Amino acid sequence: MGAEAPIDRAARRAAFDRAVAGDGSTLFVADAGDEIVGAVYASVSGGIVDLGMFVVEGHRGGGIGRALLEAVIDWAQAVGAHKISLAAWPTNQPAIGLYARYGFRVEGTRRRHYRRRNGALWDSVVMGLILDEDAPGGPGRSVPVRPPIVVPDGGIVGPLSGAGIAATAGDGRIATTPNDARIVLREWSRDDAPVLVTLVDDPEIRRWLEILPDPYTAADAEEYIAGARVELTAGTAVRLAVVADGRLAGSVDLRLGHQHTAHIGYWMAAWARGRGVASTAARFLSDFGLERLGLWRVELNAAVTNIASCRVAEKAGFEAEGVRRSWRTVDGVPADFAIYSRVADPG
Repeated sequence: MGAEAPIDRAARRAAFDRAVAGDGSTLFVADAGDEIVGAVYASVSGGIVDLGMFVVEGHRGGGIGRALLEAVIDWAQAVGAHKISLAAWPTNQPAIGLYARYGFRVEGTRRRHYRRRNGALWDSVVMGLILDEDAPGGPGRSVPVRPPIVVPDGGIVGPLSGAGIAATAGDGRIATTPNDARIVLREWSRDDAPVLVTLVDDPEIRRWLEILPDPYTAADAEEYIAGARVELTAGTAVRLAVVADGRLAGSVDLRLGHQHTAHIGYWMAAWARGRGVASTAARFLSDFGLERLGLWRVELNAAVTNIASCRVAEKAGFEAEGVRRSWRTVDGVPADFAIYSRVADPG
């Protein structure tokens, strides 16, 4: 991982020859005619397989990565390995998603780990696949690993209405008319980055979300989108793009806590405010959490001075519980936040 063009082939050749000749390593290549279009290299040490893989641009998305990964998993099992470990750039959403589909789980992030030629230090996401689930563990109790969160194909879809309508995940259970406005909560895509930058460049959003970088750049948008994929794979959060009237309207997220609880947050583009988009998105995603993820409680916090956000909470079916005094800052000063919640039906 981390090779940068141009590559000094002569300097790397000896190490390459040693690697492929060893009993504890393997190299699978994918070829299209006379052209190599992908490869995966793996080595085993102490029962742990480390791998690196690539697929040439123009050949991605056609199953080459899946075939290479399946080959190396079979090899790892044949040599008696108990685990496969790898690292991926946080921005490499397709690779992280591919590994997650084969059971790899996010185990952490190596912060500022790889130094690039320009001097920059890049993070990497560490993922692992356990091959031996039967051997005893220790010392101490293993940290539980959350399963990845799967957003249904097509996203969470429903009519743009917040009153008394339970949205489903595109499975046809919603009764509505063809003329109803629709809302879709879907995974973020790299293609959303340019629009995301323009939407976030809004004084009203910055007023309530002081953690936003200023200025908000294309790199910030790409990191936001990539982080959403890592969180889904790690099973820690659901951060989705909100689409209304076919346009990107904002973001809504559900951050999982302890004991089947989660916090929900959202922001909306200026053109989407006052139309029920935020309240519909908050209701649909909290429904998803309570019904599909088995949550007991979803909590929403809104600054007491943010009247619009408090109205969103109420329209989305959240009940007021109290006030957190001086909980976070607004305009640089401590501010009180109202607490709202939705809980699972005890029946």
